[in-house]
Amino acid sequence: MAFFPIVTGSGLNAWAFLTGTREKQMAAFESSPLIARDTERFAARIQSVQTSEQLMSDRALLRVALGAFGLDDDIDNRAFIQRVLDSDLTDDRSLANRLADKRYLALAQTFNFAGPGGPQMGGSDSASILSDKLAAIQTADDLLSDPGLLRAALKTFGLESDRGNVFFLQKVLESDLEDPASFANRLSDTRYADMARAFDFQTRAQSASGVQGFAAVFADVLPDLETAQDLLDAPELREAALKVFGLEKDFVNIDRPDFLLDMLSSDPYDAESLAAQQDDPRYLALSGAFAFGDPDTATVDSPAGQMIAALTGRAAPVETAADLFDDVSLTLKVMEFFDLPQGPGKIDTARRYIESDPEDPISLRNALPEPRYEAFANAFSFAEPSTGRSYSPDFVDTITRNYVERQFEAGVGESDPNMRIALSMEREITQLVARVQSTDSQWFSVMASAPLRAAFEGAFRLPSSFGSLDVDQQLSILKDRSERFFGTDRVSDYTDPDRLESLRRSFLVNSNLSGSGGPLTSAGIVFTLLSASG
Repeated sequence: MAFFPIVTGSGLNAWAFLTGTREKQMAAFESSPLIARDTERFAARIQSVQTSEQLMSDRALLRVALGAFGLDDDIDNRAFIQRVLDSDLTDDRSLANRLADKRYLALAQTFNFAGPGGPQMGGSDSASILSDKLAAIQTADDLLSDPGLLRAALKTFGLESDRGNVFFLQKVLESDLEDPASFANRLSDTRYADMARAFDFQTRAQSASGVQGFAAVFADVLPDLETAQDLLDAPELREAALKVFGLEKDFVNIDRPDFLLDMLSSDPYDAESLAAQQDDPRYLALSGAFAFGDPDTATVDSPAGQMIAALTGRAAPVETAADLFDDVSLTLKVMEFFDLPQGPGKIDTARRYIESDPEDPISLRNALPEPRYEAFANAFSFAEPSTGRSYSPDFVDTITRNYVERQFEAGVGESDPNMRIALSMEREITQLVARVQSTDSQWFSVMASAPLRAAFEGAFRLPSSFGSLDVDQQLSILKDRSERFFGTDRVSDYTDPDRLESLRRSFLVNSNLSGSGGPLTSAGIVFTLLSASG
């Protein structure tokens, strides 16, 4: 049985009813046959879509894709939509960039058929608006300690009710999603795994423990390390040094408490030294990396110092095997750091080792189980090269959730158009502020947006004929009314929840009163507006 959103009363009373019942109504609406069928089909079929033509040829997928951006009415405008999707977004003259309605640009950016990198959440949801800040988050602790970003992240996945459950969220975010038995994967609600996958803290942690993480930890302090004791006295440095060689479990030796100190202080060129006599060759590699036992080599000139200089001197990080092996100088320094054999054919051996499949029992990595090569391979988390477009679970989830929300708003609008505007205000203002910088440009964008124009004109008690004025006069009046009614002439200030709620309430109150007064002539309206703006 189909479910249609219910609105009772009008104005603020209708808004109070809608907000009080919205969660239950949304759940029922999302479970209704048509909506559930649309979202399930999208999730099942989208992975097969590699071109804009394939999206255009599947009406069910296209309905959800367009609906997520409020562009439902364009579903039969196929040639136009395909031109939008195939727009070159680097060209200011392309169709998507030239259209005044920026929903088309957001659609093209999100599916990104014409650009590199595949689909991305460019402008279609609240997470993209905070992308710069979220990109700086490196650990689960970073996210959990920032209430604003945490609230935005949870809202993106519909998990706002978990905001106070910090211990639970940390276990979710730090889950290893490659392990089916990990905490997030065992939860029946897949939104938790989707959130963990979106932040991917596990991969970031692995990357931080590799050579690039090692370089980041030691880059500024290496010149000050004169002895092995200096290194061991700093827990962060000791952990990074042991971890890059896969020796982190050995930092305490029960039989010999001074084992690491003696080993690091060994002369790496003396075959009788403690490091050289260990069965595991990684100890000799670690000793030689810092060369504390060689009085003729400063730490900045040691293999560790040379590798760090080569890594930090690069314009871009090492993200693929090609990045590493195309830079022969860097490759040799990394191989020396891990004390790998060098000479004819050895670079090729190292490359074949690092590119071999650890799951294949006959691969070089399994045929040559050498600890130094293993540490070398584990120090680089190279992603598999993509053979086509891939739609991540959070991409699919965000598109379908936006679709459901937009369809719910449309259903509400069938009963009360003002409620539809009230529901959309936060999203519309937030997205406008994110893409438009200057105050005047933001107000011009408000004028170009039907729902925002209606919201601000209603809140400011402006007549329907206001739009017939010269746009510069409209700009002046809007800024003046905003300053007088709400204490600011900047659209960006309406992203503040309290000011936004005041704007919404004023719109709803005035929408209830519209039509209650006597008619005004056009001349009278213009005179009133211009007088008010003066």
